[in-house]
Amino acid sequence: MTGAGSRRRSLAILAATLLVLTVAASAGAQYYPPGPPGNGVVISDDGLVLPVREIRDDGYLVTTTCWNEGVVTGGTYISHVEVVIDPGHGGSETGAVGSNGLTEKALNLTISNLLIEELRDRGFNAILTRTTDVRIPIVVRAEIARALKPDVFLSLHHNGGATARSDLPGTEMYHQIESANSRRLAGILYEEVQQALAVYDVAWRKTVFQGASSVLRVEVQDDLYGILQYTPGIATVITEAAYLSTPAEARLLADPEVQRVEAVAIADGIERYLTTTDPGSGFNPMFSTSRKLSAGGPGGCKDPELGDIGVDEPGFDDVPDGTHRPAIDALRDAGILDGTECGPDLFCPRQPIKRWMMAVWLVRALDGADPAPITESRFVDAPPDRWWTPYVERLAELEVTRGCGSGPARFCPYDLVTRGQMASFLKRAFDLGAGRPSGFVDTAGSTHAEAIDAVASSGITRGCGVLPPHYCPGANTTKSQTATFLGRALELVPRVPSLGGRG
Repeated sequence: MTGAGSRRRSLAILAATLLVLTVAASAGAQYYPPGPPGNGVVISDDGLVLPVREIRDDGYLVTTTCWNEGVVTGGTYISHVEVVIDPGHGGSETGAVGSNGLTEKALNLTISNLLIEELRDRGFNAILTRTTDVRIPIVVRAEIARALKPDVFLSLHHNGGATARSDLPGTEMYHQIESANSRRLAGILYEEVQQALAVYDVAWRKTVFQGASSVLRVEVQDDLYGILQYTPGIATVITEAAYLSTPAEARLLADPEVQRVEAVAIADGIERYLTTTDPGSGFNPMFSTSRKLSAGGPGGCKDPELGDIGVDEPGFDDVPDGTHRPAIDALRDAGILDGTECGPDLFCPRQPIKRWMMAVWLVRALDGADPAPITESRFVDAPPDRWWTPYVERLAELEVTRGCGSGPARFCPYDLVTRGQMASFLKRAFDLGAGRPSGFVDTAGSTHAEAIDAVASSGITRGCGVLPPHYCPGANTTKSQTATFLGRALELVPRVPSLGGRG
């Protein structure tokens, strides 16, 4: 296996160090051009997220928290995630402050943590740009996103300053001017968040920006907000759920239950965006302005003490000893799982596996390497700029998948893979011959029955239950089950008798 994963494992990690090499920008600059696209992030044990500019034999060249350049050894490396959540403000930048003393920076982080938990429970891989009360310039937040190449990047905020009364929450979503994906995501999030908060009877406030909006900065003919401007090619949205500056709304937002409601609503919006073609609503005409934003730059920012960056120990913290751990560890060591972790040192073994992730694992298993970048895709729902699309395209070249529909051809990357479908993928991927009847009592009439017999005869599965034996063809395949299937197929772990247990 080649690529970032094997290079990472080859590092001789002896100590945790940070060397600041250069200062990136002056305090007075108004535009901070982002660095190169980046190559994943390194996360320290105390939660600092450092975008990687280059993977070296002795460590990582990174962008520091305050937009300096540094070298680190150690830490937990993550190459890709599906969703990056950016809790706005932090450190000396408090953001809005409610009459009850609730600061926006604290509220943003609390709801972001709830959101990450909700997303992972739904099977999405997601991380935060900050996990503590630390100041991070906007350009660094953007570099974190660019380094991870997510499908969704949200900068989570709460507003201040509105005075006009409203019957509905003054929810605002800001999208990129040139991105149809960002616009659609903003419209869906606006629907979900406003609807979720509208059930509360409070004295809402609003401005003309209520809805889903874009704002042109006339001077540069680009997005006003740097977080949108600095993340081209990524569906980026700024969320402003409600007005913390309004006493009634501040009291509401301090309620832990309301905080969870907001987090669930945002998760609902992200899931809708990724799994449907819903257009969203609440769109405003484009606004324009000549004003400059004074906050969020790196001027005067002082890098925090890095603390204990830690060592990227083998294994995942959330994988228990048992049936699936040997295969998960073997696939991790082979680099097959790189970029499909659900968080720092987390595998989320009970998450159902999606079709895009299955494609990544199968291609690496079959080819022993990552595919080359592509400029075109045969599937309309697998854009060439998604990091996992080359794996989908390669899986089609290998004739392991024909997609999920035609006219036009689709792959349905975020659909979950059932156990029956997984059997068919494995049969085609490993060219398994016809198997003898497996004896499963629940596969008759399944379109995947022959493939199920083949994987059972090959010792890849023992089914999902005994007395009598079942395969559960309609059940979703978890990541841990997929790892075990694949580990057995590759003979990284022993194959098993076809019946008599679970697998």
